[in-house]
Amino acid sequence: MVNRMRFKVQSSGVQGGFTLIEVLVAMSIFAIAVLGLAIGATTVMQTNQTGLYTTIATNLAQDKLEVLKAKTAANINTTGSPENNITVSGVPAKFNRSWAVTSGSPAAGVKRIDITVTWTDHTNHTVTVSSAVKE
Repeated sequence: MVNRMRFKVQSSGVQGGFTLIEVLVAMSIFAIAVLGLAIGATTVMQTNQTGLYTTIATNLAQDKLEVLKAKTAANINTTGSPENNITVSGVPAKFNRSWAVTSGSPAAGVKRIDITVTWTDHTNHTVTVSSAVKE
């Protein structure tokens, strides 16, 4: 003879789990958090790119300054024709470089050399490097 045991499970009437509203609220909070992270990452990438371009522009200005300072003061042109659309390998931005030489500035017997480099990525940027040479 086989003994059969019967168990009766009683339910309290409350079911576990999440309601649809709770799931939607949780998903909304998660989506807002991810969106904030994405915006932060974009800002960091733009800032890094601007820093790279500023370094490149400063190097371009410094290179031109060294070329001009290698000349004698009498042979330095007071203005140079702008050099437009300077390309740098691996960089999509184009740089424009110009310079001006002012005699008697900041003092008599001195020429001030100002090299300006401009470029545009998500906004317009300008870097100016200045130096002085004895006349």
